[in-house]
Amino acid sequence: MDPTIVYNTQVAAHVIWDWRVALDLFLGGVGVGAFLLAYALWRGGDKRYAALAQTAAVIAPIAVAAGLSLLFWKLGMKANVLQMVLNVSPASVMWWGGSIQGLFVALAALFALKLVFPKPEPLAAAPIGVVGVVGAVLAVMVGVYHGLLLATVASHPIWANAAGVVGSVLLFVITGTAAALLAHTLRKAMTGMRAEEGDAASYAAGLKPVGYVLVGAIALMLVNLLAWYVSLRFGPLPARVALAEGMDAYGGLIGGVGVVLGLLVPLGLAIWAIGAIREGKSVVPAMALASLLLLVGGFAIRFSVVLGGQAQPLLPTLS
Repeated sequence: MDPTIVYNTQVAAHVIWDWRVALDLFLGGVGVGAFLLAYALWRGGDKRYAALAQTAAVIAPIAVAAGLSLLFWKLGMKANVLQMVLNVSPASVMWWGGSIQGLFVALAALFALKLVFPKPEPLAAAPIGVVGVVGAVLAVMVGVYHGLLLATVASHPIWANAAGVVGSVLLFVITGTAAALLAHTLRKAMTGMRAEEGDAASYAAGLKPVGYVLVGAIALMLVNLLAWYVSLRFGPLPARVALAEGMDAYGGLIGGVGVVLGLLVPLGLAIWAIGAIREGKSVVPAMALASLLLLVGGFAIRFSVVLGGQAQPLLPTLS
């Protein structure tokens, strides 16, 4: 027997979860956030926002389904996808995520159909109220799952903390609302103001609660990112090393694009828009720009956390 000892080196550049997983998490967050906005507007019953609710509802199943397709692409072989779908594994976070998201896509698509085509009542056997309530519960579960998917990987300190779960929830509120507002602004520009939306000033004034939600969510996200950074910076040695490696690779992206351009600038625009609404000024361009920046920043944060969490230092291992 040859007693040779072989030293292997863990290569830091070896990425298990690539940009497709980051984009899956981002699109999933956009979808569930848009659904919750659509459901809230539908429950409010204000006809001025029926078209916005439709836009948000249509975004929901498309975004989540697109994210799932990227995840299936990442899994590679069709047999891997089939195995994940058919094998019941309650102990697997991935199995729960795939099941919940698949059910959510179906219900979100049905909810969108009922909002866009209320008269023909497609698939009328399912009451829209029940579909909306169940869909909203599943939407929150999907958002929490996206945070847990990373948090359960204890070997990666950047992921394995509660701030990641909280950040996932806040990001789906931010990006889902931003995607719906931006898409609806483009829809109105191409089709013209719908009669039931009334005049622009009245329409914008009624959106102040949405603006308050955005401002609150952005502020909480900034606090959460600070708490996440502090917990790693002053945590155990593995956490400090992982943070240093991750920031060295993606610090500029998450700090410059994610925080400054994607959170602080939109926060300022949203606060200005709320004040401008009171004065009867047009806020559509400002809110459209804020929404676009929030989407860019949201993806930058997702990408930086997913890829940066895998920027592990070179560790010699004995085999």
